[in-house]
Amino acid sequence: MFPHYASGTTGSCLAGAYRTAAELYCTPFISVLPPFYGHRLYVAAMKKQILETIGERGKNVEHTLFSFHGVPEEQCSRTDISKNFCNKSPNCCSMLKTDNRNCYRAQCFETARLLAYELGLEDGRWSIGFQSRLTLRGTIEWIKPYTDEAFMELAKKGVKKLAVVAPSFTADCVETLEELGITGQEEFREAGGEELVVIPCLNSVDHWVKNLAQIIREHIADNARHLECKGRQLHGVPAEFCLPQVACHSQSNTYRET
Repeated sequence: MFPHYASGTTGSCLAGAYRTAAELYCTPFISVLPPFYGHRLYVAAMKKQILETIGERGKNVEHTLFSFHGVPEEQCSRTDISKNFCNKSPNCCSMLKTDNRNCYRAQCFETARLLAYELGLEDGRWSIGFQSRLTLRGTIEWIKPYTDEAFMELAKKGVKKLAVVAPSFTADCVETLEELGITGQEEFREAGGEELVVIPCLNSVDHWVKNLAQIIREHIADNARHLECKGRQLHGVPAEFCLPQVACHSQSNTYRET
């Protein structure tokens, strides 16, 4: 249920699942749905959910903030195999490319760009933040910009009605209901803002349930095609004995080429 890949979310869940599977006498075959942060059906579901609140081209609010769950910077930099791209420039996430395709922050930026485009939001009417940072005495750097600081900065710039949505969560939880819905409201008002409109996560709304089911069907069909192709390549070995090579970090069926 995580649209974006991070070692602390998808990675830890998969690690636990693999350990449990390895301990079973009959080891199960596991198929992993790749990150779907740019899948056309996820983007369409998010667009519909956001549009109901902010209106066409965001006319119901003054600004829209895309707030993603934060992770330590190291979780992003370690995905850069070349060690020459991640965090080497201020704009390293300005475009999704081969060097940063596995980077959580870059994937989040891509989601925000796609949604802003689909919603018709003009430059300057939307921005990105990362929430839920936890650190010990400032010793661990978390990815920026920070959502709580964005609340204060936008309010000080004169934004009175701000919409915030958390695309990295497909279901509401303490990070959205409390951190944005309660603490965020207080921070925004204390800084001079008047209304913080928290857009609900997709949760179990019909259009998302249908789209998620279709995403899974497409993934299963892709695996089946891979099996068939692999089976033909192995000189007569039946396709059912050819296991797909699952890429946990790569995205399939992207919304558009990047």
